Amino acid sequence: MTQRRVIHKIKLLFFFILAGFLFFVSTSNVECKQTQKIFSTTATGTQAITSGFSPQIKKKAVFTALKSSVERAVSEVLSPEEFASNLAALNEKVLLNPSKYIVNYSVVAELKEEAKYVVAVKVRVDLTLLKKYLKRYEIIKGKKEKPAVLLLISEKSEQDILPKYWWGKNSQPYESLVANEITKVMLDKEFAVVGGGTKKVDFKKYGIVFSFVYDTAAAMKLGEKLKADIIIMGKAKSFEALNKMGEEKIYEANIALDMFSVNTKQKITSFELKATDKNYDNKEGNKSALIKIGTLAAEEITTGANKYWEENILKKEQAIETRIEGEDYLASFIQLRKALNAMPGTKSVQTKELGADQALVSIRFKGSAEQLAQALLLKTFDSFGIEIYDVKDKSFTIKFVSK
Repeated sequence: MTQRRVIHKIKLLFFFILAGFLFFVSTSNVECKQTQKIFSTTATGTQAITSGFSPQIKKKAVFTALKSSVERAVSEVLSPEEFASNLAALNEKVLLNPSKYIVNYSVVAELKEEAKYVVAVKVRVDLTLLKKYLKRYEIIKGKKEKPAVLLLISEKSEQDILPKYWWGKNSQPYESLVANEITKVMLDKEFAVVGGGTKKVDFKKYGIVFSFVYDTAAAMKLGEKLKADIIIMGKAKSFEALNKMGEEKIYEANIALDMFSVNTKQKITSFELKATDKNYDNKEGNKSALIKIGTLAAEEITTGANKYWEENILKKEQAIETRIEGEDYLASFIQLRKALNAMPGTKSVQTKELGADQALVSIRFKGSAEQLAQALLLKTFDSFGIEIYDVKDKSFTIKFVSK
């Protein structure tokens, strides 16, 4: 009897532990879902059968269905006009890798015909992640919390006779280890990186001539054409050091970079860094040292760019032109003006035009138009609501809506 009671207690204990574990897991899943907005859809994919059915045909048909699902998800985020005007960027940067935004999918039906294979796929797309990338690629406009950065960094390993670079005289196509590592870190931190990557910009089509590789005046012109806010310019090199660690050789990488503001044409800061790595192989040693220095440089760049952007753009006092219109306009305008004057960051509200059904005001605000618009949307009013649209760098429109 005693032994049975012990076994019974052990079973109860096990049951409570399991129940607690399942509760923890389910709670964790709920918390994940709260921060992850999901778009669910079912799409079809078709692939021609030319010489017999194969797994590759099914794979291609499923890919088509996944791409179609992400297209539908993008349509949930963008207006038809935004979708059309950004078609090239969407096709090149978003739709080429649809699986990046997909939480999971399942094949729900298949149809094999003589000349084609059709598959129906149920897909769940992570809208939160999709929006993040649309902002990163600057497809979603008007929410520029981070600057766009142009990287002009020449690179030379021990195997190279001369430094490699994709701009200026004697430029050549190549994959920069340093720039790729910097880009990876900056994209993860939601910066926009322009000009570089696998498809380098043809700077010659803009009529820009670099008199030498570190020609800052030409770099500024290129930055303006590519709508960059900050330019990072400099050089990186790697080589075998004299020191050794047992049988392994030590490889050193150095980088010297300047950070410029495209708006002011002034240098923001400069820095130099050094990194070492060990390896038995000369080529791999140089490569790993350059990757390591790229990671270190990315941290310096993001810190410096964030500091500059925060102090000189996001918190800079500027005049924001605001058009105000809508129902019961005059009475609502008086309440809105009081709210604006009481808002932190607002220095003044000056009426430039005043009509019977609309007004144009200039708001001196310490921050961006986007920040002011977001702050206004948090305000509540007794007799009306507001719609804010057409948000640009230094302007937006407010429309009153009666409750």
